[in-house]
Amino acid sequence: MAKELKLHKVLKTLMDQKKISARELSRQTKVPPSTLSSLLAGGKPQKLNHVLVLAEYFGTSMEMLLYGSDRRPPTIEELATEGIFEGWLKVKIERAIPEKRKAEDKED
Repeated sequence: MAKELKLHKVLKTLMDQKKISARELSRQTKVPPSTLSSLLAGGKPQKLNHVLVLAEYFGTSMEMLLYGSDRRPPTIEELATEGIFEGWLKVKIERAIPEKRKAEDKED
């Protein structure tokens, strides 16, 4: 079953959170304005490099940007840079640590 592409929603949300316009995002990422317009209108990305550049700019994974979810556990670096509010960081750390423990168990 194919995942539903949510790039336009996720991109719009990230832009709103960062308070950045499409014009400024295009300037900073070198993704053409016409490409951003198409993506924000629900178009499919034509070049994965554009998705990669946008994901890196917003500090997220390509999977999160494309589908609005990420199945992989967050890295410690990602945990340190994500917004923090009561209880949230604890949940994120608990999500990451079981994966680390599984990896350590496999090494033994």
